[in-house]
Amino acid sequence: MAALKWQELSTTDFKKMKKDRVIAVLPLGSTEQHGPHMPVATDALVIEAVIRDVMGQLNDVDTIFLPTLWCTKSTEHINFPGTVLLTADTLMRVLHDISASVARAGFKKFVMMNSHGGNSDLLAMAAREIRGATGMYTFVVDIMRLLAAFPPANLEPGAYDIHAGYFETSVILARYPKLLEGENWKGYGSDLKRGKLAKTFEGFKYLRPQGFPVNVAWLTEDLTFDGVVGDPTYANAEKGEQDLQAQSHLVCEVLREINRFEYKG
Repeated sequence: MAALKWQELSTTDFKKMKKDRVIAVLPLGSTEQHGPHMPVATDALVIEAVIRDVMGQLNDVDTIFLPTLWCTKSTEHINFPGTVLLTADTLMRVLHDISASVARAGFKKFVMMNSHGGNSDLLAMAAREIRGATGMYTFVVDIMRLLAAFPPANLEPGAYDIHAGYFETSVILARYPKLLEGENWKGYGSDLKRGKLAKTFEGFKYLRPQGFPVNVAWLTEDLTFDGVVGDPTYANAEKGEQDLQAQSHLVCEVLREINRFEYKG
């Protein structure tokens, strides 16, 4: 069967499916501000682009993708217009309910595939709870963390690009260019070299908003005036396409490993 979409199948299709060999994947995006130039659906658009590519490549692993969860935990962006969010408690309950439905349908492996950093910590906790409640092998695949092992080659040394900056702007340029505002984003954002973020974290060895040994809790306005954490100045469609292809390749490799995985006595 290779890769299918959950919402396109009938109840008869599910009855006929040999579900013990199928990986069920729940994609998680968000609807939140992405600076003055990007759509609020950026995280959902990115993960849906990755899934389209994966479905075209993954012909050796039976996988079914649920509809993307477009509203997730975006409390850090709450003070910017356009953000729609679930609280941590609500999202945890939603994940429990969805995973319970997947388990009742007979699936044995469940993947939460995430493209929004604000979900990451909660998903790690939810995965263990879901494993205990449903018995399904449960995995968290964070597509941004996957790509972090292969950062964009022309990202300036010392740059800090976590939201609406070089990477995400390049990806939207590659696949959804009509959704971008303007063409020149010089001066947008804040990173470790300039703006609020640079002033706050200058001279600190261990402290960062995320991705370092000690993470400091933050709201978006703590780091930037315009909602951009990074520098989109040199964003380009070619690099965005390269990064999307790299993510898709990594996701395919991960799903192949998940397909082989089992606990052994």
